[in-house]
Amino acid sequence: MAVLAVIAYADRMTRVIRLICLIFCAGSLSGQMSAQVRITVDRQQATVCPAFETDVAPPPLSRKGCADISIWAVDPQGSHIWAMFTLTLDTVPKERPLGLVVSAKAASIVYLNGDPVGENGRPGDTKSTEIPGKMDQVFPIRDDQLRLGKNTIAIRMSSHSGMLRLFNPIHGVALTDYRAPEDAILRHYWLSLLPFGAFTLGALYFATMAMVGRQRQSSALIAGMSMTAAMQLLTEVSRGLTAYAYPFQDLRLIGIAMFSALFGVLLAIYVILRLRPEQKYWLLGGVFAVTTTALVVPSGVDMKASLALLAPTVLAARVALSRYFVDRRNALMFGVSLLVFAAINFVGAGSFLDRYFYYTVAVLLLFLFSQQASAFAREATLRRREEARAEKLEYVLAELQEAAEETMLSVKSSGRLSRIAASDIAFVRGAGDYTEIVAASGDTLLHSATLTELEESLPVFFLRVHRSYLVNTRLIASLERNSAGTGELRLVKEQNLPVSRRNMPQVRAAL
Repeated sequence: MAVLAVIAYADRMTRVIRLICLIFCAGSLSGQMSAQVRITVDRQQATVCPAFETDVAPPPLSRKGCADISIWAVDPQGSHIWAMFTLTLDTVPKERPLGLVVSAKAASIVYLNGDPVGENGRPGDTKSTEIPGKMDQVFPIRDDQLRLGKNTIAIRMSSHSGMLRLFNPIHGVALTDYRAPEDAILRHYWLSLLPFGAFTLGALYFATMAMVGRQRQSSALIAGMSMTAAMQLLTEVSRGLTAYAYPFQDLRLIGIAMFSALFGVLLAIYVILRLRPEQKYWLLGGVFAVTTTALVVPSGVDMKASLALLAPTVLAARVALSRYFVDRRNALMFGVSLLVFAAINFVGAGSFLDRYFYYTVAVLLLFLFSQQASAFAREATLRRREEARAEKLEYVLAELQEAAEETMLSVKSSGRLSRIAASDIAFVRGAGDYTEIVAASGDTLLHSATLTELEESLPVFFLRVHRSYLVNTRLIASLERNSAGTGELRLVKEQNLPVSRRNMPQVRAAL
């Protein structure tokens, strides 16, 4: 069992690697794809007859209950039937391995021109006797088993294990080059995987922004939309990554519908909270109501998924455009973008979710990313202004407090202790383990303390402008900056002090 598990894992990894090669080698692959054999059975007419577990060969067409119908009307769900198809060949492909691909929600036993070619699970009269087969299976075919003209393919099939009843449980029966059917499915989906990296990066980036508090609500919603789109994409292409039993197809379809609905709901919530926050409760109630209705009322899973995305998108567009006369620019951009997105969904119908959806989502998310980036920029500007106002207020309050309580310094000089008001000091110059305190009057006192020690006891209006100078900012008359990046301060008493390059930004900000 362990060996089989390793083999299965290696097979899945091989498909992933092959998918990567498909993405980076699209040009060459397009030429190879055009040379591949793919001959489908007659889609206009198939013959369906009742089947029994005792059948060991295709029944005669005279069996009671046999009828001619379209291939799309063949339905083994909840029954046990024979389905007989016609494959017409103008030439028999030679010197290449061929396979008969059967893509159907059913267990099956296949016969070609009356000869058995393989089993996919085991069809039965009831769920207990049936062994579910794979959703997509390929049976090897020798060229000598084929004949020119009409070939008869007879398939005994049953489908008792599903949760959903699909409109088209038979997706295709065709003669192709022999290879895993997942390869052809990947070729159908590989372009849709290109936006996956953008979805993942967008989800990680905006989740990080939400966690650090940058526009927390909007960032979290965009991260959720990006992750939902990425998960829907992976669910969509899972059919091409692994060969699963047909009951899993129902889970896959339910997952696609739920992710589609979740994306639509998150998109609508984002627009409502951004443009109509004052009416958010009843608008959000409307979003959940229309989305739930879209998931419950339609009978087809594809229709559920499409409408569950379309309904909240249209509602969000209506909300955006209703703000046109209040917030003209944002309302118009959001409204038009959402209407275009909804129109592509409506026009694309069934093919939208597996082909156009991921490209249009990538473009829509790019638009939302740009809007959020603008919001970040506005928030950063506002924060800087608030910080500047707060710093200014803090400085003014500190000055007012110190003006009310004049700071007095005790100066020790040559064994003598004297006191001087801080506001009377013009600047302080470092002199080794001492400092020279220069008063506004021009008098100089030598103080037995370092410049750093003195800086801690001086009030806030003293500023370090150089490693050897502290200056009273109230007495600064002007600042001149030279080409080397340093500067020179001129005090009101015509005293000049140097300003270092490192301290220049602080001095300019203080002034």
